[in-house]
Amino acid sequence: MSARAGKTVLITGANAGIGKDVARQLALRPDMARIYLACRNKDRATTAKAELEAKTSRPIFDIILMDVADPGSVRDGLEAINGSLDALVMNAGTVGGKTALDLTADGVTTVFATNVLGHVVLLEALLKEDRLGEVAVFAGSEAARGVPKMRIKRPSFVSTSADELATVIDGSYFADRKTDLTLAFGQVKYIGALWMAYLARRHPDRRFITVSPGSTSGTEGPNDFKLPLRIAAKYVIPAVGPALGLTHKLDVGARRLVDGVTDPTLKSGVFYASAANTITGPLVDQADIFPDLANPSFQDHANEAIHRFIT
Repeated sequence: MSARAGKTVLITGANAGIGKDVARQLALRPDMARIYLACRNKDRATTAKAELEAKTSRPIFDIILMDVADPGSVRDGLEAINGSLDALVMNAGTVGGKTALDLTADGVTTVFATNVLGHVVLLEALLKEDRLGEVAVFAGSEAARGVPKMRIKRPSFVSTSADELATVIDGSYFADRKTDLTLAFGQVKYIGALWMAYLARRHPDRRFITVSPGSTSGTEGPNDFKLPLRIAAKYVIPAVGPALGLTHKLDVGARRLVDGVTDPTLKSGVFYASAANTITGPLVDQADIFPDLANPSFQDHANEAIHRFIT
């Protein structure tokens, strides 16, 4: 049960970008009573909390210090949560930049630790303790199904076995291949979507949804890009992108995740993103385009591969 009348939600990576706007949009709903802002940096979180209170006129935000790249930090943060959550939004993530394929103490790449591993520890702990009431939303990415118009390859595997997926998690996939950081990012988001579908099968009493915010301007994601692409992503695309269907505004991308929390017509186990060959617009079930996303064996393999790195 929630600690006070109304619903309680926790959002990771909530001090900036999409996560912060998800918090703003949810706070404008009268049924929301408490919103935990799970952030790495206390000062940035404090600033974000003050700004959100000013924008929404609602003092319902609490800070939870949590670095999702560090399972120990996630477990410590869990202890600071008062009671249960009605909803969890797993928004924190990174393309990773130069350190994307560096290994953490858990033997996984930084990009995997930040986007997936910490969220697995967080969500599964809440489930084990029966502290999640309704829904968990994982922030997916169009990169998990490929973006041909942006030259982002779709993740594909020979067998999609647990062994093969584990090579993505520990970075050895690129040991004898040319490093492609956008592909690596798409791969970890793909594994995350499979894991969420696995949980949906295991827990039919709750909703587990993967939602891509789409191509969204105003986020901190481009900070990890190389200089020419960073300039294009931060300044050129936001100026011309909406008219060309190449991007939408921050509040639109955030609203997709908000819908994941609030719209009961979005089905558990589904990865929702843009329609084929688009990166904005209405959400559609990606398994209608890529049936492998609905393959129970692949989902099981993703879960098995992930748990090889959790102690």
